[in-house]
Formats: sequence, structure tokens, C-alpha cells
Amino acid sequence: MKGKIICINTSIHKVLLENNTIIDTKTRGKLRNEKVFPVVGDNVIVNTETKTIEKVEKRKNYLERPLIANIDKLLIVMSTSIPAFSSYLIDKFLIIAYQNNIEPIIVITKTDMISLKEKTDIKKYINYYRKLGIKVYVNTSVSKIKKEFNNSVVALCGQTGSGKSSLLNRIDASLSLKTGEVSESLGRGKHTTRLVELLEVNDGLIADTPGFSSLDLNIDKKDIKSYYKDFSIPCKYRGCIHLKEDGCSIKALVEKGKIPEWRYENYTKFISEVEEEKRK
Repeated sequence: MKGKIICINTSIHKVLLENNTIIDTKTRGKLRNEKVFPVVGDNVIVNTETKTIEKVEKRKNYLERPLIANIDKLLIVMSTSIPAFSSYLIDKFLIIAYQNNIEPIIVITKTDMISLKEKTDIKKYINYYRKLGIKVYVNTSVSKIKKEFNNSVVALCGQTGSGKSSLLNRIDASLSLKTGEVSESLGRGKHTTRLVELLEVNDGLIADTPGFSSLDLNIDKKDIKSYYKDFSIPCKYRGCIHLKEDGCSIKALVEKGKIPEWRYENYTKFISEVEEEKRK
């Protein structure tokens, strides 16, 4: 029977079966011999009589930190105040999402804590991301955000204190997370170690993880531009990376205000980070 691994604790693999029942399973010895190691999120074939995982289906994507597979959507939760809004973090999460074939969705929180002028400034970012075809919600748009969970595996990311717990409480009050705390435990016993786990929320699954522990961009600097949808205009040089090249179309668009300076500055920071990482 088909199913999805929703939690792994040592050798026990908890699987949500297609008939909506949950069973504890173990990996078949053959898979271990073939060095196939299932992770949370894997779609699997289970022998319900022996309670063993017989096969791991091909993965849509795979993340090492957190260790999880087959994420459909990444909710990038970004605060407007305490912690401060960061387009740099949003753009970095966007690259990670696009790299892994995950649909990014931005959720802006704490808009009630900023001035009218600050709201106008934030709106400029929202409008630009929407122009790029990215869904952007304010956290008060609960009904719209809820729909994103339907038949989807969703992971949340963002700064500590950005309002992820409050957002989840609005989506599903039964989670009863303490406001101001990032998901310490979604319904687990207090003696249970921190595990990557998928929990059923609003006809979908939410990835409860210890967090995206690394934001390093595992990417070649020349490939970063391919994840910038607004950088798709051809340049004078095929290998142009939009830094110091003469006649660069992207730099011209920045100078004309067609591409915001903050967006381009984030791009150059990512190039520098990747270069610095390679020098280590």
C-alpha cells in the first residue's frame, strides 16, 4: 500500500497510509543493503502485513538541513518589526526554494506594529514580489493562507520571533502553540527529542522541523542569476554575471529603476558569499 513517512524515530518509521491510517514500520533489509535510507516526506510502498517499507518512490526534492523530502511549498514568514523586515533573507529563501523545486509563498507578519510610512515602504516590496509571480499574504489573510495547505506538504521558515507560531495557531487552533515561541513541540511529549515530523493541518501536512539550520547557498556563483526571474533579459555577453561587465542589460535596468536597487544589492551579496565560502 502507498503511504508517506511522517516521522522517523531511530528505526521506527511512522507512515501515513493512503487509507488515512498511520502505522509504525521498519525498513526492509534489502533497502538497507542497497543503501536506500528513507527520510521524512518520502512516498513509500508498505507491506501492511509485515509492516515493512518495500520501496521508496522517486523524490521531487530533498533537503539535508532539515532532513526532509518532497516539500511542495515553503512559507517564508517575514516580520515587519522585531525582528526587522529583511528582503535579503526573503531572496535567499527564494533561491533555496527554486533550487529545490519548491513553490515559495511569502507571509508578512506584525503589520499592526509599524507606522503608516513603514507600511507604505513594505508595500513596495510586496508589490514587487507579486510582480514576479510570487504569492504574498499578510498574516491576517488566514482563509487564503489555509487554502495553501490543501493536499500539500508545507514547510515554514523565517527569523526566530517572526510569528510562525501565531500563524500556525490561526490556521489550526488545536496546535495551541505559545505565542512568541517558535514551534518547540507540536503535540509531542516533553521527553521526546526534536524530530523532523509531518503533522496533519487543514487537509495538508505541515513540516515541524528543528528549523532550517543552514542558510548557506550551495550553488555556483554563475548560477545564482538563473533563480532571479527579473534577471532573465539577455545580456551582451552570454556568461555575464551582472557585476562589472560593460553593456550589462541588468545593470541598466537597475539604473533605470526597473529592478530595485535592494534586489540587485542582495544579488551581489550572494555572489560575494559564495566566493567567500569557496575560499575557505
